[in-house]
Amino acid sequence: MNGQIPLVVLGFKTVTLLLGGLITYFAAKAAVKSRSRGLTYLAVGFGTVTSGSLLAGVADQVFGFDTQTALVFENALTMVGFAVVAYSLYVAGRSSLGGR
Repeated sequence: MNGQIPLVVLGFKTVTLLLGGLITYFAAKAAVKSRSRGLTYLAVGFGTVTSGSLLAGVADQVFGFDTQTALVFENALTMVGFAVVAYSLYVAGRSSLGGR
């Protein structure tokens, strides 16, 4: 373990991973059912944000990566994930206006 993490932080991270996984699951399920490109991107975006949080914690706590490096990695994946989420809204907006 790479340092002590307060129990409240572990609780918040656990809830974040559970909710992020749930959002990703429901978005992916809806994407398959509706064949919506926008929902597919939404699922990928939330999956990226969620996996970034998980992978950064694993890198820090299990593999002993420097905490700052793990934080940079997590924030980079969060940024990429939210960019994909934003793009999913753009795609969904275009398709609802009749454009492809």
